[in-house]
Parts: sequence; structure tokens; C-alpha cells
Amino acid sequence: MPRSRRLLAALALAAIVSAAAGAAAPLSLAAARLQAYLRLDTTNPPGNEGIAAAWLARELAGAGIAVERYVSGAGRVNLVARLRANATPTGGAIALLHHMDVVPAGEGWSVAPFGGEVRDGMLWGRGALDCKSLGIAHLEAMLALARSDLPRHRDLLLVAVADEEAGGGEGTAALWERHPGLFADVALVLNEGGANKSVLGRHLLWGIEVAQKRPLWLEVSAKGRPGHAAGIQLGSAVHQLVAGLARLVERPPVWKIDPAARAYLAAIGRLDPNLGRLEADLDEVMTPDGPRRTIPPGLPSLFLDSLQVTVLAAGEEINSIPAEARARIDIRLLPSTDTDAYLAGLREVLGKEIETRVLLAAPPSEPTPASGPLWERLVAALADEAPVIPIFLAGITDSRYFRERGVAAYGFSPFWVEAEPMRGVHGPDERIPLDAFDRGVERMRRVVESLLATP
Repeated sequence: MPRSRRLLAALALAAIVSAAAGAAAPLSLAAARLQAYLRLDTTNPPGNEGIAAAWLARELAGAGIAVERYVSGAGRVNLVARLRANATPTGGAIALLHHMDVVPAGEGWSVAPFGGEVRDGMLWGRGALDCKSLGIAHLEAMLALARSDLPRHRDLLLVAVADEEAGGGEGTAALWERHPGLFADVALVLNEGGANKSVLGRHLLWGIEVAQKRPLWLEVSAKGRPGHAAGIQLGSAVHQLVAGLARLVERPPVWKIDPAARAYLAAIGRLDPNLGRLEADLDEVMTPDGPRRTIPPGLPSLFLDSLQVTVLAAGEEINSIPAEARARIDIRLLPSTDTDAYLAGLREVLGKEIETRVLLAAPPSEPTPASGPLWERLVAALADEAPVIPIFLAGITDSRYFRERGVAAYGFSPFWVEAEPMRGVHGPDERIPLDAFDRGVERMRRVVESLLATP
């Protein structure tokens, strides 16, 4: 071979080797499953969770795990799989719960939101954090246990539900209403809602959610005489609604010390001296008009009933006065807030001309105790990496449906994800670091094995 051709061949081979060296490492089996799961568009509305349930059923059936699908009154699909104990039963079942639906992708993405793209060591897509990654961690734990000879002294359930992002009425709520026997033997539910803290690669704490706020979602509407916008109608439907909403959002907030917030500060105060001092002085610091000194960001929502106007709807033409105007309001109540009294005050502020309809509400429920054998096992499985504390969540999850019925539920995320990727939850460019995901999958397997092991 002429020298010039040998040189070209060598350069070509070097290019191939260089390209191979620079290529992304192959995905783990769990990450490949997550990629496939992210590519299923389960945007709610409409949800279309049936495609996700069918995919999960195929994965489980391959391991010989029995699967049942339950369809809600509106045709939404939920899935429950049960892996039976293979050793002497010593307690109730453990349920691994996640939701298959995701919020709409919205604008501003730099990748296709349902493409499952791998970039910069991360897997991108709507649901990567909320909460299809958790669902795959649950799935992998069940599959690993099904293949293993390890003794299981409790049944293990995998529960994949519809409609959580819209309140859960066609998901967890429908399962409880139509098939309550599914959960008759459940001792503990592991669900979303955990909040771990990691800064610059240093793992500071595992936050296990034991209590949360309660939803109060409302639709408010006003009616008036329609007509041409050239006419003067100061009392039009839109003007009535806007005036009422203005009074509502300008109402001074009332700060309260809820027992769940006090318990959270007492727990985290053992790790953070500043928060420990705040907890010790809480009755002096916190007043109905607000704190007497600056408190850290993120804490105010734990002392307030929050209210956000999120949807406005009225006319479509600029020169036409609509006959009706509507708004939707997302309210998160502290556990101790009286719903009826809160609603009465809200209606009074809005005014009698505005109609109020409750879309979603939840009764009070007791926090899940951060104690007992199952809590101790969870702590033991995690404490080597970071301290474990019980937390109070300002958001809502389907755990409330279990706590309302006296079933223990913990919000637990097995993933260490730092602040920047977390901004993608319900926003553009949702993604999860692949290394954090793979370690979290292995961690979830260990946790579940521990919960099913011999007492």
C-alpha cells in the first residue's frame, strides 16, 4: 500500500477510535426503561395513561408478576401489580406509588419534551423528575426482587395511577372509591414528595415527607349582560370578577404556627443551628401579621394558607362584552386550617355577585409518624449517606388519600439532584442526571429489600 494511502487509512482509523471514545456511554437498563417511559406522552389533560399502563404491564409480565388494570369512570387507566411474599408473612404489604400523568410541556424547551434525549450526562423529558424516574426506580426494585431468592416477608405492590396532576380524582381517589380492598393489607406507602438537600456534591440530608398542606381548588365566576364593547357596562361580568379577585389577592395574609411546621423545624433544627434557634423562639418570632425577623426563603409557605389565581377565562373578541367570566384558584391550606371558615371568609371578600364552586378539597388527616419499625428501617438504609429527617411539604401528593384512611405514607425520593436541574419540575427542560438516577435506582432496591426483610 502506498505511504499516502497508509497515512489516510491511519487517520480514518484514528477518527473512528476518537469518535467511539467520545461517544456517550450506553445507558443502563433502568435508564433505557426511563427513556422509553419518557417517550410516552401522558400529558394531563387528557392523560392517556393507558399507553403507560400497557408499557408497565409488559415489563412486569416478563418477570411473571401479576398485573391488574382498573379503569375509572372517565376511562382513565390505573395499574396495580402485586409480588407475593415468599417467606413467612410478618406484616402488611408495602406499596410503591407513582403517577403516570405529567403536566403539559409548555414553551421554552431546548429539546423535544417527549424525545427522551440524552445530553450533557442527563436524560431530558417531561416527567424525568416528576415523577416517571421514581416509577422506574419502583419498577426496578420489584423486578430485582422477583428475580432474587431473598426472603420477602411482606407482599410488595406497585401502584401506577392516573390524574395526580389534576388532583387524583380519576386515579388514587377512584381506586379507593371503587376498589378499596386493593389496599386492605397495606402497612406503608412510599410515594413522591421527598425533598433531599445536596450542595456542590455534598449530601446534607434526606427529607422524608410525613405531612403536607391540603388542596382547595376553586372556580369562581361572574355573570353580566353581554353587548358591544362600545357601550358602558361598569358592572360587566369581567369587571365584577376582576374587582373581586383584586380584593382577594390584596387581602393581608394571616401567619399561623401549624403543628406540622413546628415539628419540621424541630427536626431540621438538629442539623441547622439557625433553624434550631428559630424553632426555639417561634412563638415570639411569628405573629399573625408576619415574622418579627427575617426567616429563610422557602419557609413562609409553611406558615401561610397560600392562594394563587392560575386561570382566567372570559371573552374572545376585543369589541364584545362576554356574558360570563371565570377564574380558577389554587389554594393550599395548612393542616390545621378550617376549610369551611376559610371558604366563608373568601366568599365574603369576593362579594355576593361572584359564585364559588369547589373543584377539589381534602379533609384533615394526621401526619404519618416518624417512628416505628418501618421508619427505623428506612432511616437505617439511608443514614450512612446523610441524616434523615421528617419534613412538612408545602405541596400536595396522593399520599393524602392514604393518610385520610389511616394508612401510613412517606414521601421518599432516592435521587440526589441539585438545584439547577430541579428547576425543570413543571417547567421547561426537565431532566435528571444519569449518574444520580442509576444510583437512586440501586438505592431504592436496597430500601425496598430492607422493608420486606425479616424483622
